[in-house]
Amino acid sequence: MKKILLKRRRLKLRLTFEGIIIGIFSGIIIAVFRFLIDEADLYRPIYFEFLKSAQNIFLYLLTIAILFLIAWTIKKFIQIDGQIAGSGVPQIKGILLNKMKMKNPLRLIAMKFFSSILAIGSGMSLGRAGLSVQFGACIGNFFNKLLGRHQIHKAKSETIGAKYLLTAGAGAGLAAIFNAPLAGVIFCVEELQKKFSPELLMVSIAAAVSSSAVVKSVFGIRPVFETITPTLKNTPLISTSPTFEMLMNMSTLKFFSCLIILGIFVGILGAIFTKSLTLSLDLYDKFVGNKIKFFIPMIFIIPIGLTCPDILGCGNILVDDLLKNNFEISLLIILYVGKFLFTMICFGTNAPGGIFLPLLVLGALGGNIFANFFVAMNFFDADWTAMFIILAMAGYFSAVVKSPITGSILIMELTGNFNHLLALIIVSSVAFLISDLFGSKPAYSALLERSLNK
Repeated sequence: MKKILLKRRRLKLRLTFEGIIIGIFSGIIIAVFRFLIDEADLYRPIYFEFLKSAQNIFLYLLTIAILFLIAWTIKKFIQIDGQIAGSGVPQIKGILLNKMKMKNPLRLIAMKFFSSILAIGSGMSLGRAGLSVQFGACIGNFFNKLLGRHQIHKAKSETIGAKYLLTAGAGAGLAAIFNAPLAGVIFCVEELQKKFSPELLMVSIAAAVSSSAVVKSVFGIRPVFETITPTLKNTPLISTSPTFEMLMNMSTLKFFSCLIILGIFVGILGAIFTKSLTLSLDLYDKFVGNKIKFFIPMIFIIPIGLTCPDILGCGNILVDDLLKNNFEISLLIILYVGKFLFTMICFGTNAPGGIFLPLLVLGALGGNIFANFFVAMNFFDADWTAMFIILAMAGYFSAVVKSPITGSILIMELTGNFNHLLALIIVSSVAFLISDLFGSKPAYSALLERSLNK
């Protein structure tokens, strides 16, 4: 018994040390990646504003040529290594289930890094979190090979080490891209492994914290989205669990009724989003050949960039605008429909890019539409709009990814506000149940299943 306990202690210590190393390398790669994507999101609207004002046919033709060159480059990269296609999270789940193998992790990082910068930087509506998850998992897999654990389904002890390093690297990627170490740890347990063990917890914490620390040293400790918690009668909106006296207050009853209705609303929207993902992939496979499919999103980028540039790219800047400014409900509906359709057009190509940020943006837009409607109905004050945007992001995430705990923790860390845990859980749980009633599968599991059945 003592020998077994000693062996497990050594395993925890070894995995913790290895997790720190993986987290540091993941953090470095993702810090550079995030910087380049942020710069592209910053300068893209400036370029389109210049293009609009210049009215120069040569500049238009040059822009079209560059976009088509990017599409051709992405196509060639995927022909060289098909594992760079898509989000990356389904591939990681497939590896952990012993249904897929990672051939060359370093080549995968290099090719996916460059191709995803081109895809998202050009304006394709794709996320960066799934890519970062795959980058971190590649680092974990590379260390597996260095340590002689590359056969992930060999002996039990090797399986533990190999799978845990791969999982921890994936969690480190999520933690780094969002400055959210706790969400990275929960993601490892809830979405990737779907089980708990002390060893998994230790290596995931080590990797997530160290990767997040590297990124924070570059970008600072500020949250990705900064918000001000709305107040009711000069008291925090949600500070503790509601007491009996609070529940007797009609405003509180209205508020919790709104939470349930919001959960139903974003649950339906999330179910539609998930079903549309696989539908978009199927439509491209059925009606569009591999030779031209990457050129289709590029056709839309210039007209969208000239008329509604907020739809392009990841969309995190749009979320900041929603949290700080008031938008007309008609404009919000246009942005939602535009972002939704363009995301499907882009994701259907299977270009390198994820769905994390696009679905959070769509959740924020849905929450803003919901809030504007209920403000117009005099259910609550307009100052509460930011709160419902935040809650809708968590609910939308829960409805699509089917990981309500990860979604709630992620949104708290993204906003730097831990006062709405109860509301986040309510909205996420209701959205989860509603999407289930509509027969919606977890997005990454559905994408993995589709990939394996091709």
